[in-house]
Amino acid sequence: MKWGKVASGLWIGVWFTGLLFLPRGTNDGPVPTGETKSSSESLYKSRLTEANFGLLGVQLYETNEGKRRWNIRAKFAELHRKENYAFLKDVDTDFFAEKTGNIINTRSDYGRSLVDKHRVELEGHVTIHSRQGYLFNMERLTYLSESHAFTTEERVQMKGPNPQRPQMLIRGTGLQGDIDTEHFFLRRNVSALKKMKSNEWLRIQSKSGEFFTQSQRALFNGDVHSTLPSMTIESEKFELGVEKNAERVSADGSVLLYHKDRVAHANHLEIELGGNTIILEGQARIDSKGNQIRGKRILLFTDDDRVEVEEAEGDLSQ
Repeated sequence: MKWGKVASGLWIGVWFTGLLFLPRGTNDGPVPTGETKSSSESLYKSRLTEANFGLLGVQLYETNEGKRRWNIRAKFAELHRKENYAFLKDVDTDFFAEKTGNIINTRSDYGRSLVDKHRVELEGHVTIHSRQGYLFNMERLTYLSESHAFTTEERVQMKGPNPQRPQMLIRGTGLQGDIDTEHFFLRRNVSALKKMKSNEWLRIQSKSGEFFTQSQRALFNGDVHSTLPSMTIESEKFELGVEKNAERVSADGSVLLYHKDRVAHANHLEIELGGNTIILEGQARIDSKGNQIRGKRILLFTDDDRVEVEEAEGDLSQ
């Protein structure tokens, strides 16, 4: 089905509903006066628009070749036939993934549906609700139906999988999200908290970050600084994930580990959270009290301060 036919069919249905149930222009109905206006009304300024109709209880949808792209519910809408768009208020939207059948819900104070551009713009207390339970908050969000992608330059907060008692919290600026895979990319200034099974918190800061809500995996990139109980890790990359019900972290690229009186260097680090082993690989080295241990692979046991080294070099004295 061609986009032109989609848009035409959508708007004919909506406008026919308007003629039947509310055959009055916006200026004749109960619209905002403009006397009290918040900063979140840049998408919705009914006194400055020339809408053909105002409708209460509106539902808009977009399809392509029989597949749903979105379904919008709004308490009030100003409809513009000539420009083929609508201003919306109190917006509740379902967005449908093309490949996986995933559905993501958003809510916002205001919105605008631009049918010809296959785009939805949302503003004011915008939330994204992932199917896995994660909740994102921001002030503005744009959805592009042809790429099935969310995007914003605003500050974003995420928490979940239970927003009331979150185990993971992430903040960052600038978001791009793919609803097929629920892959969310935060462009800059990322900080995160992860509650571990011990009820202690893992804290992470990085330049950018990626989060896969379906697999509960997070990637952090660029000058990553992470802290766990009794240790600090610095690296270029840091990954947090769940494997066989075990929480694991790994770090790559110029890894530095600070643990008690030791400083460790490696290309790669792995830790099972709640375990007692730290694995250092790739030009691994530990400096402690004037001594140095080097090897291809070093295992550091945190419960008894024991060290095992493969292909050891250097001073092994304690």
